[in-house]
Amino acid sequence: MNNLKFTILGSGCSFGVPYPGNHWGKCDPSNPKNRRMRCSLLVQSDTTNIVVDTGQDFREQTNINEIKYIDAVLYSHKHPDHTAGIDDMRMFAIRVQNTIPAYMDDTTYEYLARAKDYLIKQENIAYPPIITPHILSGYETFSVGDIDVSTHILDHGTINSTGFRFGDVAYSLDMKDIHDERTFTALEGIGAWIVDAGGFESSENPVHASFEHIMNLNKRIKAKRVIFTSHTNHIDYDTISAQLPDGYELAYDGQVL
Repeated sequence: MNNLKFTILGSGCSFGVPYPGNHWGKCDPSNPKNRRMRCSLLVQSDTTNIVVDTGQDFREQTNINEIKYIDAVLYSHKHPDHTAGIDDMRMFAIRVQNTIPAYMDDTTYEYLARAKDYLIKQENIAYPPIITPHILSGYETFSVGDIDVSTHILDHGTINSTGFRFGDVAYSLDMKDIHDERTFTALEGIGAWIVDAGGFESSENPVHASFEHIMNLNKRIKAKRVIFTSHTNHIDYDTISAQLPDGYELAYDGQVL
């Protein structure tokens, strides 16, 4: 696998930051790192572009980051803040005059096949399908161009979600916890872990992990660099960054690994 570039397209929770109505919460509006779009990741080699999740901000993310083509999209789970921007894949399909491979679990496929059937099936000659679904069954490996991908399963409270590993970097969204030992095995040896900690300081959040819980999980995973993402407007970048121990940091939109 060639050297890979990772760009965090969005690091915000399902509302983004500021919240609708221009609510910044505890975040300083003057700090650009506090302005957050919904979570998404761009993975690039010299010849291949992969996007993980297409939330409501996907069009803007592709424009800001000058993404000209997409070889595949990977979906962590069905929730709208990770899938609602899928219609904006149409332009990428038009450019290559072909469908774009889309990797997802069966729950996500069932949701999209119902809510976005026109993107998958030929409903109108003027609107041909734009994605070719590939159903993920759990723990597996596959390649997109020259990028190798492996999957791991996460507990997102009410549903499972799919995490992805690319070389020694793993992207685990959304998650409350890890219950399957195979996920720990799948994450062995990673150097960097971009991970959902949307629960922040609360262990009572029903669908997102807290910072403390991720730190406890990392005692087993042993990633040298842990990058928290899925931030609410309670997480001011400078304030919270100053409180984190070595090896832990906050993601921000446009961050490159």
